[in-house]
Amino acid sequence: MTLVAAEDTPRVSAWAQGAQIPDVSARGIASHVASLVRDGSIREGEALPPVRVLAEELRVSPATVSAAWGLLKKRGMLVGSGKAGTRIASARGLVRGLEVFATVPGVNDLRLVYPDSALLPRLDDALRGAAQQPNLNEYYDSAILPGLAEAVEPGWPVPVRSFAVANGAVDAVWAVLRSLSVPGDRIIVESPTQPQILSLLLDLGLQPLPVAYQDGGLDISALEHALRARPVAMFFQPRAQVPTGWSLNASGVAAVAATIRGLHRPIFLEYDDLGDLARTAHHSIAEHFPDHTVIIRSYEKAYGPDLRLAVMGGPDHLIRNAHAQIRLTRQWTSRILQSALEWMLRNESSAVSIAAARSTYAERLDSLVRELQSRDVDVRSSDGLCAWVPVQNEAAAKEYLATHGVLVLGGTSSYVSGALPHVRVAVSRVPVEILNKLAELIAAASRVSA
Repeated sequence: MTLVAAEDTPRVSAWAQGAQIPDVSARGIASHVASLVRDGSIREGEALPPVRVLAEELRVSPATVSAAWGLLKKRGMLVGSGKAGTRIASARGLVRGLEVFATVPGVNDLRLVYPDSALLPRLDDALRGAAQQPNLNEYYDSAILPGLAEAVEPGWPVPVRSFAVANGAVDAVWAVLRSLSVPGDRIIVESPTQPQILSLLLDLGLQPLPVAYQDGGLDISALEHALRARPVAMFFQPRAQVPTGWSLNASGVAAVAATIRGLHRPIFLEYDDLGDLARTAHHSIAEHFPDHTVIIRSYEKAYGPDLRLAVMGGPDHLIRNAHAQIRLTRQWTSRILQSALEWMLRNESSAVSIAAARSTYAERLDSLVRELQSRDVDVRSSDGLCAWVPVQNEAAAKEYLATHGVLVLGGTSSYVSGALPHVRVAVSRVPVEILNKLAELIAAASRVSA
């Protein structure tokens, strides 16, 4: 019998062969793969060659390939490791789980938690006054205008030594974490949380340690476990939590403090997204650990998204280091916008507008929650601008609602892992008059199994 030699089968795909990758450094390999993913040559879900196989093909060490995969994982483009193999996650990289948020004609787009523009305080007088401040066109490096610091201090949950401003709340989170951490550090993060926060953590190369956020407190058992990993920081929203609409009460904060005493003590980042629109009291971990806590309060949803302002408050060294990151990249936050916010915080008509907005948002959320509960949907959101709705099948629920002209955000994007099927429904712009019909659709969607 004559044996016919089989043709050699390539050990790697054509794109991974040595001749195709001119720069075989870790960054060169990562850049080559990233460009192929973005142009569609390598598709989402495709398996990458084993580290040792690709290393032999490129005549580099396995450590070089591993470093390349590590760079791509930090950008959110790869998932998996070890025996399970490594696969392409998404060409969008760190924009993980976020959907295309274009306005779709003819539908109710309830994916994003936007304020109702009709409920925002007027900006015209505030901006006219802000434009008249002295030395406006001089360069500036102070952390915050003194007048704004004086205006925010009475409403701060605890006395603090220093304040600084940032270009929005996520910018403030970035500045604090950038000043505290190095890639590879661990950080405790509430679960579920805001998708953009998870993207930010991955962009900084941090490893999230999820701890379940419960109505009134955090999962103490999970917190104890996470603290053993010695995280550099702990991120959570103290009230009107997005996406759940829950808040930490005084006993819940005390339980967190009791758990941490005697164990590793991270830096706490409290992210107060709703600010003056929240109807729940702000119980702060700073009452227990003032020297380890930075409170970040956003003023965008209450006073206007284009203000792009958040204030950080905490101990001198933490605020000073965070502000140094802002100076390095943005130099300063607009004094015109700072002064406009100061004017509104001191203005009685603005206070009346905020109170009216708080009442209207509360009515919208409470009405939808009552309508859903009357239809046996277990929704317990109690503060904020969105409802967190459990469903049997997340994809099926989203599809059902879309076919009826309603777009919602899938809950998976709010989890690091172990996602429970939910949809997030923004109610901030939904008139009370249509909430009955909306609840009927959501209740039906929650029961769709496939």
